[in-house]
Amino acid sequence: MRVDPITLEVIRNRLIAASRDIRRVVERAAYSPVLYEVVDFSCGILDEAANLVAETPGLPIFLANLSDAVRATYRTIGRENLRPGDVILCNDPYNGGGTHCPDIVVLCPAFWEGEIQGWAAFRGHTVDMGGIYPGGWYSNTTEVFQEGFRLPPVRLMVAGEPNEDVFRLIEANTRVPDAVLGDIRAMIAAVRTGSQRLLELIERYGLETTQAAIREILDQGERLARAAIRRIPNGVYTAEAILDGDGNDDEPLDEEVRLKVTLIVEDEEITVDFTGTDRQCRGPMNVPLPSTISSARYGFKIVTTPDLPNNEGFFRPLKIIVPEGTLLNPRFPAATAMWPTPTTSIPDLMLKALAPAIPDRVRAGHFGDSMADFIYGTDPRTGRYYVCAEPDAGGYGGKPFEDGESALFSMNLGDTYNVPAEVAEVRYPWRVERFELIPDSGGPGKFRGGLGVRRDYRILGHRAGLTVTTDRVKYTPPWGLFGGRPGKPSITVVYRQGGKEERWRKVSNLPLEPGEVVSFQTGGGGGYGPPWERDPQAVLRDVINGYVTCEKAREEYGVAVVETENGLEVDLKTTERLRRELKDGGES
Repeated sequence: MRVDPITLEVIRNRLIAASRDIRRVVERAAYSPVLYEVVDFSCGILDEAANLVAETPGLPIFLANLSDAVRATYRTIGRENLRPGDVILCNDPYNGGGTHCPDIVVLCPAFWEGEIQGWAAFRGHTVDMGGIYPGGWYSNTTEVFQEGFRLPPVRLMVAGEPNEDVFRLIEANTRVPDAVLGDIRAMIAAVRTGSQRLLELIERYGLETTQAAIREILDQGERLARAAIRRIPNGVYTAEAILDGDGNDDEPLDEEVRLKVTLIVEDEEITVDFTGTDRQCRGPMNVPLPSTISSARYGFKIVTTPDLPNNEGFFRPLKIIVPEGTLLNPRFPAATAMWPTPTTSIPDLMLKALAPAIPDRVRAGHFGDSMADFIYGTDPRTGRYYVCAEPDAGGYGGKPFEDGESALFSMNLGDTYNVPAEVAEVRYPWRVERFELIPDSGGPGKFRGGLGVRRDYRILGHRAGLTVTTDRVKYTPPWGLFGGRPGKPSITVVYRQGGKEERWRKVSNLPLEPGEVVSFQTGGGGGYGPPWERDPQAVLRDVINGYVTCEKAREEYGVAVVETENGLEVDLKTTERLRRELKDGGES
């Protein structure tokens, strides 16, 4: 059966709208800012075979592994045992969760005439699911048993009624049960809404027409992806990065961790091969296979069809090879708390590898890490325990035609946001003392890298704890392309009472005393093209705007910015000499 083009587009957009309704419900009903402000989640509609058919903007790293959660449900519970009104929850990194324990998957099957015809799916971050420290994100665990309460696919709702046994288990295994259970109830309401929207679509157009439209949506995705691959020259392209170890700064478990990717482009297909990546870590920087696949798919989508709605069909021409026992496909019970750290670099490395083949369609390296931070303690105003989870935004790499973006979240975090200062100060016992761009953090280039961000919190009236993880600092900072220079790497600085400063890349459960300041300082993106080719007037604008200092304008760009009676201007004669010297030094 073929569907006419107009009906096809109506069905496509109603499926996308159904996934958006999932998002809207969560944003309105969730208890935690990490969901309703940060949008640390993703939502999708899948067919009965677990193919993603529609999604809404969120975390791209989550979307491609929602299918794995449905397949795990079929394996664990059994498709034949599911009933209308059931809602499934899982978070086990090795059985449907695919990430780490704080990430909860909630699924609702859509039954039509007694058969499952699709799924509404949600995956989002909860602020605490137990584990050795609050938050569920650690830098010093060595096995998944330390990282939190794990649930394989279980019925959270049975035939429309709450499974109170599961709710009690979750309540007993989190430090902040009100927030976590409130968030989970919001997730339940959201996927039930998405499932109902799918059933309304089937009722309006009929099962046969809906199924035919979904098949055509997937087939179109495949055809568009294959056409895009044909525009990439055939070849074998490789890139690698050295990550900064997989443990606390003060107790490193490994000194270096190698991440390697090889892309094989052959006519209408691409193979992404991770052979050469280091063995699985003793520490928590291991990535469950579904999330590695998601990251590779994300990089693939960027270089093929970045502006088109996502579905499973786009990935049919993509083959992914991930050797077992490596950090990107670990064996149970390897720790996985820091899985976002390696995956954030995978799309970056894919762009770097393909740069010689498609220089007009890639950008330089971005700041390269989620730099998630967790602050927790007992609020002196209420006497209640709190956990705040929040990522940090940084700079993206320069592009072939313009500067990189400043103050965006890492690639894998996609369309997420910061917790606004007003919300942070109302919800938590802190004061936001700085939230600003960092001058000179963007990598110099013909097109400059975007700037990183500094965000300072002063702890008020109580003793708090801090967990933060940052990478691409020591060995592989945000790289430049085609003569562009690296961006400044990220760092976290703690300003202690008495004037002492501590600088951290990765640390778990660091005590913070009342009045102390924690400063999250993210890196900038790498530059694209030689810095001496940048328009001097663009450098002048950067200096005027506070993005680049006069010293760095002279040192990195060869542009002499001087103070005149008319304000700041470019000294053209001195600039010509400086640029000649920079070019001679760069080419030598």
